[in-house]
Amino acid sequence: MTLLKQLEQITDPRKDINLKHNLVDVVFLTLSAILSGATGWKSIQEFGEEQLDWLRLYRKFENGIPRRHCIANIIKALDSDLLLQAVFGWINDNRQSEGKTIIALDGKTMRGAWSEDAKNALHVVSAFDVGNGIALYQGSSNSKGKEAEVARNMIDSMALDDAIVTLDALHCQVSTMSKIRQRKGEFIIQLKANQPMLLETVKTAFSEVYAQPELPTFEQSNTGHGRKERRTVMQIEASLPAELKKKWPHITSLIEVASERTVNGKTSCSSRWYVSSLQVNAKEAANAIREHWGVENQLHWVLDVVFREDALKVTDPDGAKHLALFNRAALNALRQHQGKKDSLAGKRRRAGWSPTFRSELLFG
Repeated sequence: MTLLKQLEQITDPRKDINLKHNLVDVVFLTLSAILSGATGWKSIQEFGEEQLDWLRLYRKFENGIPRRHCIANIIKALDSDLLLQAVFGWINDNRQSEGKTIIALDGKTMRGAWSEDAKNALHVVSAFDVGNGIALYQGSSNSKGKEAEVARNMIDSMALDDAIVTLDALHCQVSTMSKIRQRKGEFIIQLKANQPMLLETVKTAFSEVYAQPELPTFEQSNTGHGRKERRTVMQIEASLPAELKKKWPHITSLIEVASERTVNGKTSCSSRWYVSSLQVNAKEAANAIREHWGVENQLHWVLDVVFREDALKVTDPDGAKHLALFNRAALNALRQHQGKKDSLAGKRRRAGWSPTFRSELLFG
């Protein structure tokens, strides 16, 4: 389904007396403006006024471009679920996948999106397809403390067939694992002291098998900036005590990642532990764990540096989370573009001054 057809699925929440500007026009304007470098309501209006002739190639805009306050009121009043379905439906129609998809679920706080207390800044959780470099879905709350609940709600809405979902230790909860398995997905979840009994059991299990020659392992290494790191990934079947097995029925295997890092001639060693629903395959586990951290530099870092998301000053929570959604949709469009090679920042600049390139990004 084309972008505009997807946007037409969004129900207009306004009353009859407030319908001067067409809903799809305003949503299309907002997405196009953010793709082209806009960072707030004022710059969305300015983009529309400068690019009205281009916008009218695709929509009528019979009453011109709305004022910024009107744009803000329309966008923040939209039904969040319908907007999510429309925007990410468009993205998923153009998404290609081979083999098992690795989906990293991780949260990011929008530091400028708060009104009364910075502790309640908007926290956006993204489901990130690491292989394609695109966000598949998002949820949000007014604090990081609700991230696990938001993630479970997102999982309920996603098709996870043949996907590996990777999460940090905050999500090491029975209910989260159950949701993923119900949606026919697999999981790898980091294990820390928030689950002390399980953590100690996993550590003990590995201490008993280190010397076994048949221990499934996979090694990775990388160097750069005066640093050398070698990671040994070990994976064993989960033979949990009866009490823990009853509590954690979806855990099939246990994983340890032992890292040896040398920086400026000084070497340090550390280990991290994970639990998984996957059968033992150390190489697959190693790749999924390594790929999880792509959400930091492929999504969060880009949103901060290229889209300046942390600098966004929007106090209304609905307006902020909807702009966050448009940021991710615009980033996806830039990533999925297969034409001229350029950086994401370069492509976004080009979208700002080249109507032809902007059309290519949005309509192929």
